[in-house]
Amino acid sequence: MISVLIAINHILPYAGILPRRLVVQTPVEQLESKILFKDYNLLAKSLQIKTTDNVLLKGYFTYATTDTANTTIILLHGIGNCKENQLGKAKMLADAGYNSVVLDLRAHGESGGKYCTFGYYEKEDVKLFVNEIVKINQNSTVGIWGNSLGGAIALQTMAMDDRIGFGIIESTFDEFNKVALEYGADYLLGYKIKWLTNYVLNKSGAIAHFNPNDIKPVVAAKSITKPVLFIHGDADHKIPIEFNRNNYNAVPSNQKEWITVKGAGHHNVGAVGGEALNDAILKFVVQPSG
Repeated sequence: MISVLIAINHILPYAGILPRRLVVQTPVEQLESKILFKDYNLLAKSLQIKTTDNVLLKGYFTYATTDTANTTIILLHGIGNCKENQLGKAKMLADAGYNSVVLDLRAHGESGGKYCTFGYYEKEDVKLFVNEIVKINQNSTVGIWGNSLGGAIALQTMAMDDRIGFGIIESTFDEFNKVALEYGADYLLGYKIKWLTNYVLNKSGAIAHFNPNDIKPVVAAKSITKPVLFIHGDADHKIPIEFNRNNYNAVPSNQKEWITVKGAGHHNVGAVGGEALNDAILKFVVQPSG
């Protein structure tokens, strides 16, 4: 019984807010103002941004491989991931004529910050990267593409920053307490115990100084009038497809689209969707960016 109480009060509350740090080391000779991601042949420059609560965020502005690019897309990774795992998307976009920004969210990769707050603070962080994009090219259209955690943050950011012209929301949730119940079952032998999940979430919020009940991308979605493309696999056992469907239904924009990737789980939407999915994404991006 004592061990159970210790787990509930001192282990489980950290499970979500203290993600693993996945860091991909960059060779020293590539750490210049302009660097070459040799695996993808991407030209980029380093970005470092200090938040209002003194957290240092790190990322890269990656350049299109075409002569001109008037659209920049912010790429947001999932929990426990890092910016380098977004380079495949950045390469696809670069070859199609789009700049992008890859970044480590707070408490991830090389960025500072101890706790992940699922958008509570992160949406303000992303706004700072929008500021940088505007500094680099004030005429640039800004888009945002978020996966899982990144998708939830993208919706929350779009709702509060009108400079973001369109969004791509992949495999994400509608309410934090609902997805916590799904993930919590992994620790509870498959059982979904709502009162226990809520208790743990309240402890998490107290530790990381945010209110978990405020993390509701579906509420943010209700105020988004810009074009949004939603993508989800119908075999996702981490985040049920209906969660993201709720986000889609909540968006009032008449320029919204939905793609179900048949047979895809939570981590392999891109691989299963393949070139057909990439083509659909690029077709969508062309429309709102002009």
